[in-house]
Amino acid sequence: MDGLLLDSERQMYVKCGMETAKELGRPVEYSFLTSLMGGSWENYERRFLETYGEDYPMKEYWDKYWKKVNYIIENITIPLRPGVRELLQYCKDNGIKMAVATSSTKYIAETCLGHAGILEYFDHIVSGDMVINKKPHPEVFLKAIEHFNIPIDEALVFEDGHYGAQAAINGKIRFIMVQDLAELSDEDIDKAEMVTDDISKAIEYIEKENEGTSGIQIKTQDIR
Repeated sequence: MDGLLLDSERQMYVKCGMETAKELGRPVEYSFLTSLMGGSWENYERRFLETYGEDYPMKEYWDKYWKKVNYIIENITIPLRPGVRELLQYCKDNGIKMAVATSSTKYIAETCLGHAGILEYFDHIVSGDMVINKKPHPEVFLKAIEHFNIPIDEALVFEDGHYGAQAAINGKIRFIMVQDLAELSDEDIDKAEMVTDDISKAIEYIEKENEGTSGIQIKTQDIR
């Protein structure tokens, strides 16, 4: 969800992190915060202390940070990433089931997707508070696939971050990389089915994969 469907990494998480660190008088690098996106909050704090010192006031940081983040979640509509609505409408028109598999909580997912006007497109949500293991473990993706009761080779993951790409690789699930803020490894890029900066460009891939497939009615006129 974050950084893939919604511009929340840039407009919320990184922005609030930069502002909080500056207010504490302990500023951090923008590139450092973007490198944390997509992982667990435990990893976020561990990396923070390793990089900026064990004396970094994390309790004060988290108090200020979450106040800022929660205000945005509850009061501000986060912009969609390029091509998102086009892909979602295409999948809906063609009977392709969709799930959000996110490290965020279900409350954050439902609230932010609802404000953005795209919650109704999704058949299911698997959130970070519904799993034991966080990305790069594949549990969040595997739970989504299990919900639909489909073979793993009929699933396709969309990811924008390194941890998510590794989760797909570890789960042996096909994935498409949509590049944004996060740093990607060579493996993330090499093992992706395609790499793009606009998620709607995946429509061509989906059409090709589903060509002649029973039960999928592809409406080619919808994407011309």
